[in-house]
Amino acid sequence: MKKLIFGLIIGMMFFASCTQEALDDFLAQKPVVEFVSEEGFISGNTGVYVGEELNFKVKVAPNASSASELAHFDFSITDLDGTTVVNQDPEFTDPTGENFFTFSYTPSKASTYTVTATLTDKAGKVNIATIVIDYVEPIIAELGTYSGKMTINGHITSNEVAGQVYDEDLDIEDIAFSVMLGAINEEGRVSATLEIDGTPVTLYGTKTGNTIVFDEFHFHKTITLLVDITLDLAMNVTGVMEDNDTMTLSGTASGFGKTQIAVAILEVDMTGNVNGTLVKKAE
Repeated sequence: MKKLIFGLIIGMMFFASCTQEALDDFLAQKPVVEFVSEEGFISGNTGVYVGEELNFKVKVAPNASSASELAHFDFSITDLDGTTVVNQDPEFTDPTGENFFTFSYTPSKASTYTVTATLTDKAGKVNIATIVIDYVEPIIAELGTYSGKMTINGHITSNEVAGQVYDEDLDIEDIAFSVMLGAINEEGRVSATLEIDGTPVTLYGTKTGNTIVFDEFHFHKTITLLVDITLDLAMNVTGVMEDNDTMTLSGTASGFGKTQIAVAILEVDMTGNVNGTLVKKAE
C-alpha cells in the first residue's frame, strides 16, 4: 500500500511538472522508436570521416498504454541533395513486443546525411526518429595542424521536473580539440577541419594577421543530471597563433538540450566561455 501511494505521488509530481508537449505526446500513444546508444553504433547527430562505415541500432516497440501491435517500420538515409541512398522495411520478429534492427552503410561521397526511422502501429499512430550525420572529407593541412585541450566554463539552468530545478555552474573540461588549417583564399578565408571530442567538422575561418575567427559550429555533449541529456552547443571560437607554434583559443558556447522522463520533459540551457591551448604538430 505504501509503495502504491508513493508511486501515485511521484506520478502526480511528474504530471504537475510536465510540459504541454510531453503531455500531448503521452496522450497520443505513439509507438516507441529510438536509436540505441551503444558502443559501435551512431545514436545522435554527429560528424564522421569519409570512408568510415555508419552503423545504427534501432529499437521499436508498441506504446505501453495502447499496446497496439506494430504494423510497419521504414529505415531510410538521404543525402544533402535529397537522394535516398538507403530504404529498408524489415519485418518484425514480434509485433507485440520489443524489436531491434541493425543497419550499416558506407557512403560513397562527402555530404550531409539524414537518417530516418519511421514506425507505424495498427492503430495508425506514427512515430519518427531522425539523426543528421556530416560525412567529412578532411582538408589538406597546408598551414599545419594544432592539437590540444579545450574547456567550457559554463552555467546551466532548467525547468522544474519532479521538484528538481538546475541553476548552477558546470565546467566541461579536457575536451580533445584539433585544427587542421588549409589554404587561404583571396578574401582571407581559410579552410579548416576541426576535430572536437573525436567528431570532425569542416568549415571556414576568417584570418586577420595571426588571428582566425572560425565560423560557428555545433558540439554535442552528453551530461548527467537527473538522467543523461545531450546538449547541442553553438560554438563561436577564435584562435590566435603565437610564434607559429601554439594557438590560444577563446570564445563562447551556448545551447540547449531536452529529454523525456516519464511524462515530463527536462529542458536544459547552457551558456559558457571557451578557452584552451593547442600545440602545432611537427611536420
